[in-house]
Amino acid sequence: MASINIGETLRKARIDKKLSLDELQQRTKIQKRYLLAIEENDFHELPSDYYLRTFIRQYADEVNVDGNHLIDVLDGKDRPLPTYPELQTVAELRKNKHAENPTQARFRATLPMVVLGLVALAIISVVGYMTWLDHQETAIIPENSSVQVERSGNTASQPEKVSSSQPKPTVASSKPPEKPKMALAMENNTVNAATMKVDHAEKPLKLTFTGKERVWIGVQVNGALIYQYTLQPGESQTTELPADTAQTLITIGMAKYADIKVNDQGLDFQPGDSLLKKDITLNIAYAA
Repeated sequence: MASINIGETLRKARIDKKLSLDELQQRTKIQKRYLLAIEENDFHELPSDYYLRTFIRQYADEVNVDGNHLIDVLDGKDRPLPTYPELQTVAELRKNKHAENPTQARFRATLPMVVLGLVALAIISVVGYMTWLDHQETAIIPENSSVQVERSGNTASQPEKVSSSQPKPTVASSKPPEKPKMALAMENNTVNAATMKVDHAEKPLKLTFTGKERVWIGVQVNGALIYQYTLQPGESQTTELPADTAQTLITIGMAKYADIKVNDQGLDFQPGDSLLKKDITLNIAYAA
């Protein structure tokens, strides 16, 4: 059996810190129903194993509990290895008893060590595989993402003064001025993060994601996750941003496995061949 009860340990730590579930939800950005499910050990209520591990660590950090130890308990790493009784040597009862075959005796003596070695190797393999999966599927959402929604005001430009010496046009042009096309520009870029400017965007702003391989996509506005989806190879999904969104954060689980379009225009966020998570911040200015 596990050495501690995960849900009970977290609940007691929360009560000791005099935190309510509502306060904890506000701090961790985890929905209250998931916090309650963790405290009651109803882990099947969580969306996936990835979210279960992430939420347990966030909860534990907030109440000063060792989250890594709780994950070890969840994985069963704190359970003792099985023990095996030692093979007892049978003494000769009669002088004329035939001597035991030396090869069989050595095999029987080393059998417990072989069995324990195989069990340990199996446990190490399982733990290593799960750690690799966690690294590949990291879809870590920044806890303190600061994303603002502003109403973009249309600032009228001051008309240029016309010199009195210049002749005034005699006939006004009847052709309306062409609307500037939406422009996408890179402002800052690293392996894990990029900041891009979107100028003259048409409302509503739509984001289209296409998966090259299986990849997780998340979209945040004002620190809240408004869209998340795991794309399959060749699959496309479209989401629409709330009205007048001035800034949004797009998170891709593995950068090279996804393409992004903004209002049907390709977004070159320069993923390269990176298999790491990448955050793309879009600063949006709408067309007049």
